[in-house]
Amino acid sequence: MDTEELLETLQAADLSYYQANAYVTLLELGTASATEVAQASDVPDARIYDVLRDLDDFGYVELYEQETFQARATDPETIVSGLTDRASAFESAAEEIEERYERPTLDTQTVSIVKRFDTVLEAARTFVRDAETQVHATLTRDQFEALRGDLADARDRGVTVNVTILGRDGDEPLADADYEGAVSAAHRLSRPAPFVLTSDLRRTAFAPNPAAVEDYGLILRNRSFTYVFFWHFLLFTWLPSPVAYEADMAGPKRYADIRQFLLENRALIRGDEPLRVEIEGRETDGDRSVTVSGEVVDAEHLSDAAVDGDQAPSVMALTGTASMVVDDGEERWTVGGWGATYEEVEADRIRVTGVGAELDAEPAE
Repeated sequence: MDTEELLETLQAADLSYYQANAYVTLLELGTASATEVAQASDVPDARIYDVLRDLDDFGYVELYEQETFQARATDPETIVSGLTDRASAFESAAEEIEERYERPTLDTQTVSIVKRFDTVLEAARTFVRDAETQVHATLTRDQFEALRGDLADARDRGVTVNVTILGRDGDEPLADADYEGAVSAAHRLSRPAPFVLTSDLRRTAFAPNPAAVEDYGLILRNRSFTYVFFWHFLLFTWLPSPVAYEADMAGPKRYADIRQFLLENRALIRGDEPLRVEIEGRETDGDRSVTVSGEVVDAEHLSDAAVDGDQAPSVMALTGTASMVVDDGEERWTVGGWGATYEEVEADRIRVTGVGAELDAEPAE
């Protein structure tokens, strides 16, 4: 660093031009009279005494009288320590500015485009922590490990967690112990796919396939957009991929989407044993909150292609209206999913509370 750069840096550290000039001059001279400092620097004679007194107050120089008014630079250790601390503070501020620029305010923005995957991952972690019903995610092994603790906490709250783990042919599959406690069910897909995590069909964190040219991510607090990403998860990474793990469910399983409920419980719905559920949602004619508990007695638009066999249903089997009829013992309610219009209830959350002779389980909180 040359003298001009040193002067500019000292001025950035809150010294005036004259103060920086006098101080650098004293560093070179060692000890000098005020007149000698003025002659060797750009400080006018009329200003030199005030400038040196200011530097003395700041701790940069020490003043004393010895026939003439003398000044010398103090031990630089304190000055250097202060400058180092300020440099660290500026560096931290620069990093924080960059972070805040790229990090959306999740409480106020419904759709955000970000540049770094770390920002997407942090949003996904927040969405898992906020989940009350169901989390769907397509993850690499490393991403799963990064989120595993939060997913396990969600499972402890009773949230249903379904994940598709991405891998390559020949990779050693995860063991049951790796999944245990963190997921309700896991599938395995041996090809690249985007990072997608949806929470309660209301929040989404997305990043493209790592092989994609684009470098960006999406963070969404929007139900309409989230439903699109949920369908992507369901059709492209969940239903076509083989099961890798299924947990023994202790307590009621939760669903945020009626189609997934109908698909996973199609055999029970068409079987001889009663399937009991609890529905939380709203009445479509008045937008009032309602809870319906009872037996599923019918399911509309659940075609044979979606019911029979163990094969994944076709896309056509998933289209159209999905609804069911729940008998609470006094009346029968027609229940639809998101955007229900013709049904009496739009379901936000569906809980399986009993099958056959089982007693209704208490909903997990």
